[in-house]
Amino acid sequence: MYCKNCFKKISSRSHFCKYCGAPVQPRKKEKEEEQEKISVQTPPDVEESVTEPEGMELPASTLPKAEPAKETKKEYSFKLRSEREKEFPIPPKVIGIVIGIILIFLVLFVLMRSSIFQSEDSINYNDYIGVWQERGVEDVETSGGVRLEILSVDGSTMVISMGFYDGGAAYNSIRVENIGATLKEGSAYYTFSNDGYGNSGNGVLTFNNRSIQWRSVINKNEAKNYEVFKVANSVPEETEPSQESETTEATSESKTDNDYVLPDSSTKYLTEEDLQGLTAEELRIARNEIMARHGRQFNDPALAAYFESKDWYNGTVDPETFDSQVGEILNEYEMQNVELIQSME
Repeated sequence: MYCKNCFKKISSRSHFCKYCGAPVQPRKKEKEEEQEKISVQTPPDVEESVTEPEGMELPASTLPKAEPAKETKKEYSFKLRSEREKEFPIPPKVIGIVIGIILIFLVLFVLMRSSIFQSEDSINYNDYIGVWQERGVEDVETSGGVRLEILSVDGSTMVISMGFYDGGAAYNSIRVENIGATLKEGSAYYTFSNDGYGNSGNGVLTFNNRSIQWRSVINKNEAKNYEVFKVANSVPEETEPSQESETTEATSESKTDNDYVLPDSSTKYLTEEDLQGLTAEELRIARNEIMARHGRQFNDPALAAYFESKDWYNGTVDPETFDSQVGEILNEYEMQNVELIQSME
C-alpha cells in the first residue's frame, strides 16, 4: 500500500509512514471486517460500550449512538386562561359591573316612587279621599287617638273632618267637620276658629305616598305630630246629584266663613258685641288678620302657617318694615279695630 501523504510504498501493517511519519489508515476491507467482528461480539438488545482496539482508531460511524434523554413534561394543577375563558365566557369584572348597574337602577326606582322626588304636580289628591287614622288602632273613639276624614277635593281646596279622642271621655274629645283646607306644595293647611265648644286650632297635612304626616295645634297648646294611614274600604259612596249640590253649597259657605274671623274688620268700626264669644286665640288671629290683608309676614310659626293656608294671603312685607309704617298702611277702621281687639284679648 502507499502513503497518502508522500505516496511511497509502505507495509500494509504499518500504522505510520516510515518516510514522512504520517498516520496510516487501514484499508476499507479491514474496516468492514473489524465492524463485523464488533457487531458479532455485541448483541443488538444489549448496550455495551465499544472500546477501541489498542493501536487502532475506529471511525466515528462505528460507535454506537446514544439515544437522547427524553424530557418529561411537568404537569400543573392550574388551568390556562384560555380554558378558564371557555368555562366562563364572561369575565368576573364584567359580571360585577352589570350587578352594580342593576342595583343602582333599583335604588333610583325606589327613590322615584318615594316622597323624596314627589312634586306637587305628581300628587293625585283624589287618591287620598277616605278615612285615615293611626296604625294599630281600630276604634279611636273607645281606645283614644285621632281620625282624619278627607271628603272631597275641588281644585286647590280639600274638605276634611277630624276627630281627637281621649279614650272615650266625651268631654275631652274634639270633633270638627267640613272645614276647608288649602292645598299648596304637596301639603294641606287648615284652621278652625270654633267647633261649637270653644275649641280652635290649625294644622298641616303633608302627603307622603301611603301615609299622611299630620301636625296639629289645638287651643294654643304644644304642636303634636301624628302619622295616619288609610283605612281599607273607607272611600265614601257617591251621593245623589241633589245631595252633591247641597254638599257643594255647604262647603262653599264653610270655606267663606273660615277665610276670615272678622270679614268686616277693614270696612267698618267693630263693637264689643261683635267680639263677644271669641276666644283669646281667635281675637289674636282677628287682630293679626287685619295686618295680614296688607301682606305682613309673621315670625310666629303658628300664625305663619295659619295665614299661609289662606288663598287671599300673600306675605311680602317683613314685620319690621310693616310695623314702622303701620300708620300709613292701615285705614282708620283698621287702626281703631286693632286697638279694640287688643284691649279685649
